[in-house]
Amino acid sequence: MNLRFFALASASVLALGVVGAQAADLTYEPAPVVAAAPAAFNWTGFYLGVHAGAAIFDGDYAYGNYAPSDDNTGFLGGVQAGYNWQFDNIVIGAQTDFAYTSAKISDDVVDAQNKLEWLGSTTARIGYAFDNLLVYGKGGVAYGQSKIESVAYGDDSKWHTGWTAGVGAEYAFTQNITGLLEYNYVDLGSKDYTFAGGVGASADLTTNVIKAGLNYKF
Repeated sequence: MNLRFFALASASVLALGVVGAQAADLTYEPAPVVAAAPAAFNWTGFYLGVHAGAAIFDGDYAYGNYAPSDDNTGFLGGVQAGYNWQFDNIVIGAQTDFAYTSAKISDDVVDAQNKLEWLGSTTARIGYAFDNLLVYGKGGVAYGQSKIESVAYGDDSKWHTGWTAGVGAEYAFTQNITGLLEYNYVDLGSKDYTFAGGVGASADLTTNVIKAGLNYKF
């Protein structure tokens, strides 16, 4: 009698163990949560920013039969504003910038000095976006104010207009803040200057601009 009871009890314990193991196998384990990938940066929109760098100012002059040529490097700092449109990886845009410069060229023979006081441009841009990195080329109209001062004959200022072309790269640090590095060649063309007593001179001006900047994208 005791042996039979012991056998039934053992069988019951074994059955409960099997059922428990099967129940454990059926326990629900939630799938691990996968973080969503960050959205690709979109370059479309209006931006406003500041820049600073170097203006390598180059001038070819004619004072009567005297025709000197010289170059010098000065500081450049200003503002820019523009708008981009992105189509897949292609980004096109338009931009206007305006900057003060300290670039100037001096000539001891005629005791004169040429200052490039302001420099600006209105350009079209086209580039390729690697998510938050944009590489681009640009080109358009350039303009600047130049002033020639002569100790003997006074001074004269002229607005020069010409063309510019350049390349650059821009990186988005956040959805709103981007930084840029850029090189531009600027040809401001030639202008005639007139001083006191009818004395004249001509100046053919070009500038190489290397600058860095920050933009705020709205």
